[in-house]
Amino acid sequence: MKVKFSQSGGYAGLRRGCELDTDSLSPAEAAKLQSLVEQSGILQAQSRHTPHARDLFNYNITVETSEGAPTVSFDDLSLPENAQPLLEYLQSCAKPLPLR
Repeated sequence: MKVKFSQSGGYAGLRRGCELDTDSLSPAEAAKLQSLVEQSGILQAQSRHTPHARDLFNYNITVETSEGAPTVSFDDLSLPENAQPLLEYLQSCAKPLPLR
């Protein structure tokens, strides 16, 4: 499984992100990521954004499995509650991304 994560927006408009591959993680970290993805329900989720909201963080998450590579996007207010632990893990792995 490969997970691609990006976070953008907020007051400063900074971008952070990471790409994780369970094949290159330790077995414990790979199992943790797999579990967080499964518990989050992100593979069945639909993208949602809060209308007329400003200065929220926006999150894009792509999960590549043998069945495909769906991408979902959310903001701070529309993120499903059960996806919060996955988001926190991905944020802990994220690094600054170049501005576009």
